Amino acid sequence: MRSRRGPGRCRALPLLFLLAALLAFPAGAQAREKTDLVYLKNGDRITGEIKVLDRGILQLGTNDIGTIKIEWEDIDSLVSRYQFRIEDRDGAKYIGTLALTTADLLQVTETGARAEVPQENVVGITPLESSFWQQLDGSISLGFSYTKSDQLAQLTTDINVRRRTPKRLLELDASSIATSQEDEETKRREDLTLSYARLFDGPVFAIASAAAQTNDELGLELRVLLAPGVGVNLVQSNSNDLVSTLGLSLNREWSGTAEHDGYSLESFLAVRHSVFRYDYPKTDITTDATVYPSLTDWGRVRAELDISASREIVSDFTVVLSFYDSYDSDPPDEGATRNDYGVVTSLGWTF
Repeated sequence: MRSRRGPGRCRALPLLFLLAALLAFPAGAQAREKTDLVYLKNGDRITGEIKVLDRGILQLGTNDIGTIKIEWEDIDSLVSRYQFRIEDRDGAKYIGTLALTTADLLQVTETGARAEVPQENVVGITPLESSFWQQLDGSISLGFSYTKSDQLAQLTTDINVRRRTPKRLLELDASSIATSQEDEETKRREDLTLSYARLFDGPVFAIASAAAQTNDELGLELRVLLAPGVGVNLVQSNSNDLVSTLGLSLNREWSGTAEHDGYSLESFLAVRHSVFRYDYPKTDITTDATVYPSLTDWGRVRAELDISASREIVSDFTVVLSFYDSYDSDPPDEGATRNDYGVVTSLGWTF
């Protein structure tokens, strides 16, 4: 079914809506006392507040030197009287107080019952009591390039914010690439996605996302979509992750020609693989690939590929090299190309 042309891009409205949704969840408890004890293998002892263990890094808040990041394998023992949710590499979840012994066993105790998990198998620790701001982490990267010979300028922006609680993960991704050249109209590629994951005991989780997209190169003036699905953590460790999701996507598209505007239903299959190393310099390589076969426009296939590599230059600041490719076998504007791809270099900050 085709409809008349939509209202245009209205880029600010989806952003405001998704940011409001991000902040609408309950803010959680206030920061607790910094009484957790962490002993390092070099003999140091640190007192603070365990904030999170993620991707092989334990974040510990202290009164005197702020938040410090410690590699999980460098910890000899620790103890905390507060409640945490622990996840191992097989997806099993445990809740209770913590005591990591010098025998490399993490003891999780709740109401007298005790479970023991080998330290090397622990991939996630999330406090049950934490403030809203302690649940947030993410990154921001900016890039700019200019070529005098053809007066070509490109500005790139990429923002990622995650809020992790013991039972859910909320993630906001916003990216923009604006390319301008003298005597030509500025071309834009923009993507704004809010995703929500409900975590269960085991590797399987439920996911739902809402997104708004534009791409002048593919003739796409605006696409909004809702996509529910399920996912599975195929590999979880303190050095790499492999996640796959699949589901359905309901789309509404506006293009440069009214006859190509309308609704469509697609299936999707996505794979994300991340490899991370935290010996200096810290390195993170992430590959995202998603395929969207259409169910209402048989034969049409869309695909998105993003590969990014980041390397730390100073504490929390990185240099990022990214490659992107957007493909549409039947773009909404008949005069548009089927592929939009490029390489981007930018500087980033993680928090």
